[in-house]
Amino acid sequence: MRDLPEQFLTLQTPRLILRKITIEDAEDIFAYASDPQVTTYTLWDAHQSIKDTYEYLNNVAFAIYRSGKGMKWGIVEKESGKLIGTCSLHNTPIHRRAELGYVIAREYWGQGLMTEAAQAAITFGFHVMHLLRIQAYCAVDNIGSARVLEKSGMQFEGILHNYVFTKNRPWDVKMYAITRSPDFLL
Repeated sequence: MRDLPEQFLTLQTPRLILRKITIEDAEDIFAYASDPQVTTYTLWDAHQSIKDTYEYLNNVAFAIYRSGKGMKWGIVEKESGKLIGTCSLHNTPIHRRAELGYVIAREYWGQGLMTEAAQAAITFGFHVMHLLRIQAYCAVDNIGSARVLEKSGMQFEGILHNYVFTKNRPWDVKMYAITRSPDFLL
């Protein structure tokens, strides 16, 4: 993915721009990443200070760009120009699959924006990254995230018991996926 010109890394939907994250996004990211309701089902703890956000940017977000093993977009609401979340595809190139991940600020929940971003990422994954499978999982109690995955065209594949251990406890998760046949990409 590192060889793609910058303009191919930016995606647009009717209400959103998905673009590369920059250090200037730290304040916007901290605004939602410090919200305990937003981080209830994330694998990471709520950011306690802006320092946590800078560490996230340097050790997670920018590491994806450096490694070339996926895409991580900042989700910007076109109307306000504000970064309101992130959406990512973590790539396993040898198997032509990726894992979809996302988070969005609480004030934007229930508006279909995350589904819009996820659909754009899925389209990018199939048409630009030439993936055969895009998968995602969410905690079994995370009804909102399951709804995003279903509205994005993903199919429920089953429950993976004790799949994740985070925040001092094991989690059962729902696995979702969407696939394309190898012929689709030839």
